This record gives sequence, C-alpha cells and structure tokens, in this order.
Amino acid sequence: MPWPLPKRAVTRDERQLADTLHAFHVVRARPGAIVVRRDGLRIVFREVEPHQAAVLFRRGRLDEAPVPLGDIRAALDDATVGDVVHVKNLAAVDGLLASRLPQSVRDALAATAARRDYAQLVPEDLDAAMPSPPARVFRSARDGVHGVPSTPVRIGVDGDPALAYGASLLAASWRDLDLDVHVVRHGANATFVRGSAAGAIPIARAVDARFVSPRVRGWRENARGIVDYARVKVR
Repeated sequence: MPWPLPKRAVTRDERQLADTLHAFHVVRARPGAIVVRRDGLRIVFREVEPHQAAVLFRRGRLDEAPVPLGDIRAALDDATVGDVVHVKNLAAVDGLLASRLPQSVRDALAATAARRDYAQLVPEDLDAAMPSPPARVFRSARDGVHGVPSTPVRIGVDGDPALAYGASLLAASWRDLDLDVHVVRHGANATFVRGSAAGAIPIARAVDARFVSPRVRGWRENARGIVDYARVKVR
C-alpha cells in the first residue's frame, strides 16, 4: 500500500488516519515506508509514484494503490481491473480561496471558472462539477474582463499534486480570457484548497479513486477519504 510521507505540517486528515492505526504496533519506520502489525496482520505503507503504484498493483505486489490522475475513466472501463476500482465522492470541494483579492476580481474568477473542464480532467466525473453561473453571467464577466482591476492573481497550492495540476488548468483557462493568473510556489495572494474553506470560490466536488485488491476484506473509505485499516482483513 503506498503511503505519501509528508514533508510538511501534519493535516487533520493525516491525524485522523493516524488515529485509525492506533491499534497497530509499528514494526519499522524509515523514509518511504512504514510497517505496522496487529493480530497477525502486517501492513506496509510505501511511498510510491501513482503510475508506478498502479503497475505494481497490476503485478500483484500491492493490495491498494491510488488510480493515477486522469486514469479513472480508463481504469473503470478496463475489464482486467474495473471491478476493483473504488470511486468515492468526498465530503469536500476543490475551490479557490481568494479573500485577499479585490471583490471585482473574485467575481470575475467565480463567473469564468472552467468548472466542467476541471471536473472532466481532474475528478473525471461531470456530476462532480459545481454549478456554473448562468450563461449570460459568464458572457458578461468575460466581456467585462478588461474592466477588472489589473491585479495579478498568484495561486498557491498546499501539498496535493492533483490540486496543483487542477489549479494549473484553471489558471490557463483564466489566462485565455486575459486575466493575469499563475500558479506559484511563493508570493501567493490566493490558495487552491480542498475542504470547507469559508469564502472559497467552489470549483468541483472532490473525488477519490483507488485500486483495492479482492484479497482485502472490510476495506471502507469514509466521506473524508480515510480508511480504517483496523477493520481490514486479508485472505
């Protein structure tokens, strides 16, 4: 099972995941891998690049692996693995937190966000797209872009590569409308986030997809994307 070892502050979801493992004894921990044991069940969490993890899963060397970004629909349609792909809409929304930007700029971003394109390319589920403003509102915002204050929008992303990819897609669509929007590592005045952030511009509902081996019994993912591994059994 791949385990993305964080090189940053621990998030609430990571703390919740740690809580689900409280019944396990840590056998070994090193950079890139954590080994835990409980009542004869041994679980190895590994840090593996998602595409490589998918290859290892298909070879039977992993019992759980993330579906690589952009591959969800293809995995579901693949007869060799489609029945072991678990897709869950999470109780979270991907959105742009831009409280430090002028209201007119936030309004322009909210009205012209490419929500359906984002939902197709990131969650790969059109039902995940948040409602877009009416077409007349989009047209008015698009035509009025040149009247928006010339405020550079610099988007920062916290940790998640999928969010960084999605933010880059949105930034490119906004630049096509002549808005000065870029994703940056430093100097951000907006943040692309996943979760319930007050005042964020909603873009799409978050979707999680994982390969889970038929050998694994009792695997359940909650609405926040956390698996209680204490309930897992392997046959």
